[in-house]
Amino acid sequence: MIASALAALALAPWSHPLAFGHLAGWDTGRSGNTRSAYVGHSQREATPLESAAWIARGVRYLDDPTADPPNKTLQHLPRQAVIVWAVIHSPVESGQKPIRLALNNAKHFACCEASYVAGGEWELTGSGRGRAYSVIARIYFGSRPTGAMRAEAQRALNRLQLPPPR
Repeated sequence: MIASALAALALAPWSHPLAFGHLAGWDTGRSGNTRSAYVGHSQREATPLESAAWIARGVRYLDDPTADPPNKTLQHLPRQAVIVWAVIHSPVESGQKPIRLALNNAKHFACCEASYVAGGEWELTGSGRGRAYSVIARIYFGSRPTGAMRAEAQRALNRLQLPPPR
């Protein structure tokens, strides 16, 4: 009985897969829980898990929800399109600070492996609630982001529903 209760607590973040809440004019999708490609430096967990989700405006999302980056979709990214993609994974990276889902804190990178993205890639990383998992959020803009595009992306980030901790 105690062992099953402890196992349930360890899986608590995975009982609510990552998702974006509804936002008018945006499409969403998610993977549910899958085996993680983000094992990290620590191998403490026997079966590391991940859960990915996306929200997109102005473009049809063509990739599997776990595609990082979503190259098929990015190859056809219109100028005013915005995609916010996120993943949670176990285990938590050592020394990670809690994530702040604020676009103003995002790091900007040129993007991507298989296709040029005019607005680049913006990335936020950190630990999830209760340090129960790691979080990566990536934002893609079809053109250099205007203030309005950045505000839309922030509204989408605000809809990211991080699971509860253990």
